[in-house]
Amino acid sequence: MLRSSQNNHRYPDDINYQALLSRLNTDARGLSPAEADKRRQLYGKNILRLHHHRTVLFMLVSEFLALFPVLLLVAAMLAMYADRLQPNQGFDLIATALFVVVVLNALVSFIQNYKVEKLMSSFLDYITRPVNVVRGGMAINMASVELVPGDLLIIQAGDKVSADAVILGCDDLLVDESILTGESLPVYKLPVTDNIAVNNRLYSGTTILKGEAKVLVTATGNNSKIGRIATLTRHVTRDLTPMQKELQNFVHKISLFSLVIGIVFFFIGYGIGNTFFTNLVFAIGIIVANVPEGLLPTVTLSLTQASLRMSKQHAVIKDIRSVETLGSTTVICTDKTGTLTRNQLHIEKLFIDLKEESGINSNLMRNKSLDMANIIMALCNSAVLTTNEQNKPYLTGDPIEVAMAEFVQQHTSYVDLRKQYRLLHTLPFDAHRRTMAVSCQTPGGAMLLLVKGAAEVVIEKCSKLYTEGFERTLHSQETIRLLKQASEYATSGLRVLALAYRSVEDPEAIPEDMVFVGLVALTDPPRPEVPAAVSACQTAGIRIIVMSGDKEETVAYITRKLGIADKPQVISGEQLEAMSHASLVLALQSGNVAFARIAPEQKLAIVEALKDMGEVVAMTGDGVNDAPALKRADIGVAMGLKGTDVAREAADIILLDDNFATIVKAIEEGRAVYDNIKKFINYVLASNVPEILPYIAYVLFPIPLPITVVQILSIDLMTDMLPAIGLGNEKPEHDIMQRPPRARTERLVNYKTFVHSYAFIGLLEAVLAFCMFFLVLYDNNWYYGDRMSADSEVYRQAAGAFLITIIFCQIGNVMACRGLRQSAINYLFRFNGWIMAGIILELLFIGLITLTPGLYGVFTTAPIAVEYWPLFVLASLLVFTADELRKWILSRRFTIFQM
Repeated sequence: MLRSSQNNHRYPDDINYQALLSRLNTDARGLSPAEADKRRQLYGKNILRLHHHRTVLFMLVSEFLALFPVLLLVAAMLAMYADRLQPNQGFDLIATALFVVVVLNALVSFIQNYKVEKLMSSFLDYITRPVNVVRGGMAINMASVELVPGDLLIIQAGDKVSADAVILGCDDLLVDESILTGESLPVYKLPVTDNIAVNNRLYSGTTILKGEAKVLVTATGNNSKIGRIATLTRHVTRDLTPMQKELQNFVHKISLFSLVIGIVFFFIGYGIGNTFFTNLVFAIGIIVANVPEGLLPTVTLSLTQASLRMSKQHAVIKDIRSVETLGSTTVICTDKTGTLTRNQLHIEKLFIDLKEESGINSNLMRNKSLDMANIIMALCNSAVLTTNEQNKPYLTGDPIEVAMAEFVQQHTSYVDLRKQYRLLHTLPFDAHRRTMAVSCQTPGGAMLLLVKGAAEVVIEKCSKLYTEGFERTLHSQETIRLLKQASEYATSGLRVLALAYRSVEDPEAIPEDMVFVGLVALTDPPRPEVPAAVSACQTAGIRIIVMSGDKEETVAYITRKLGIADKPQVISGEQLEAMSHASLVLALQSGNVAFARIAPEQKLAIVEALKDMGEVVAMTGDGVNDAPALKRADIGVAMGLKGTDVAREAADIILLDDNFATIVKAIEEGRAVYDNIKKFINYVLASNVPEILPYIAYVLFPIPLPITVVQILSIDLMTDMLPAIGLGNEKPEHDIMQRPPRARTERLVNYKTFVHSYAFIGLLEAVLAFCMFFLVLYDNNWYYGDRMSADSEVYRQAAGAFLITIIFCQIGNVMACRGLRQSAINYLFRFNGWIMAGIILELLFIGLITLTPGLYGVFTTAPIAVEYWPLFVLASLLVFTADELRKWILSRRFTIFQM
């Protein structure tokens, strides 16, 4: 009886074959249709259920529950209450504006996250593949989602395995298991005999490169090996991004400051005899003035713009908050195959006539030895020349055989050469023999046995040497030299095969007493753009750690080849298993460590150790084995071309070109985003001071209120918005990848930010605005102690002057903020359309509120006399000049002023 527990069809690798058949209750005729239906009801469809989709309602509601929107909603409700106490004072407009800000910001964030959710849903839609199944003694085609444990499945070259299975019978079966193991080279599989071993199993998601087989399905869906890793990924938690932490930290500070100031001065107002309504107006003003309402929309738009720029560089951002995280990366843990390398083997070295030739050189001097090597590589080969959708020819099959065929193709026609020699018998590659042999008839009628295989095996079977077109005795010293050469190639990370032949009379002759022809050394070459990208990372202070499923020698070779480490300390999965957490941390601190043949949970352990060391970790991967570490890393980067659904689900960024160099470009963009957000935070915070101080002054002194809540909102949501977005879209500074990564302890908003924005620029803007406010009042015979009526034209002129001064000061401020580290004069001639559009909008807004009578009441303004306008411009220049002086003089003497 089958049981429907979660472990219902997971069996140990060494289970007895007959015991497995008994537990699956199947035979050579396969399952009956009725039994298959029953099991489908029991186990469910053969689908990977990777994550729980959030409902649209949940996604939308969650956008309103963060502290920032809650604070604005509180201010909006206070404004509504004030409107009920004294209608027609504009508080209904304030409440509406605040509600609109909260809703628009929530919608922008919701739409972005919804797009990501839809994108991942499309990635994770199971691609239904047709499979050939034996049911009730008949072979039928059906959808792979209908497979159940106990099904008999027929597979062949080109198929993607749809479920975990045991091999009942096979012929020359070669499987690519790289998505599970990370090992770039395919593995040969054997049919089960007694106890089931790993090489008798097939795993869901792997690809059949060669041969055919009849298999018994043992696990489907999330109970398959790929599904279990996907389930492991679900339980891996992810920390908040540095940006989320920074904004949370900032919001908490600004909210606490607003509440404390509001409460303190609310009671001060009572103490000096102000009415409840006056104090309520003050509380609303403090909250609205101190909370930069445009900050979150600006951050969201800036990150969205950055993600769009990155998409043009072949990087899809799943969560826009991940953009900035890239900029703080200190360590990149990267896979080797396909990311650092091309994932395409080619012949690096050819050792013939007892000397080395470069396999890269297609203009090798043609000689008899090269011709014989080409013949063996072409005939001991099952690579097939076919055409793609664009009708362009390409070779498919075992990667090693494809590389050999491509090498042959450089010197002669691979297809024609195979036609000239008639194949008589093939002895397929065997894991025990470690050789492949074919017998063939030459164009002259002679019979040859051609062999390729493991170098040490083939060399030991050779008694003669083929050199310069002749056979001669292979001396013992030469045998030692060949073995040493093969060992040197292998130690340097190359895959080595030997080529040999002999004349035979029996086509089924055994490979022995052979004639040695040459050694072939293959490698998966680095992508051409990767060395420069590695160098850029090192200049930027970013460590690169290779974590691969390949063998130690291969990892060491690629690490040296790319300049990642001159003398890498390569730790194998077996060694890592024996290490304690403390030992792993110690090894990671060495700076030249790399990892080979490691398991998924070991990648996860490495990432966690790096995070415990305080590193910001970016992890790249494509296979299912990478998914847990991808999710645990600060930034997970999955491959778009060869990546699995599980890896893409776990990652934050998807590389459409699978290119390591794209990661480096993304890091540069991330650093620019951090710089730019810092710029516009300094910019938007500065206007808070001239917005807050008038309310404090209004409570403490008998003066008119210099600025209204509506005017504050017009600054925060209108005039400051476009320039802030412009700062968020500034191009990276020229030295951005020459700086070390910022420390985890560095705050986006720190005491230097407050000193610069509040105590320096903000205070200067407030002083200039108050000067203009009182200048207009005194020019119109105002006296101290007169609070004035809100309908007074003189009051509206003075309040308008206060507002216009802030706007002009912010024009000077935005130009100064373009360069926080260096003089902004360098940026004056670097065009930024957003900033220019923002300045034009500010000037148009000033014109509208001072020249349109219908807006006077809304914005508390009136026409401003001509003689004041040069003073507004002067205020703008004073702010710009003051900040330039800060950068030029003060930063050299007082680090408190350095940004």
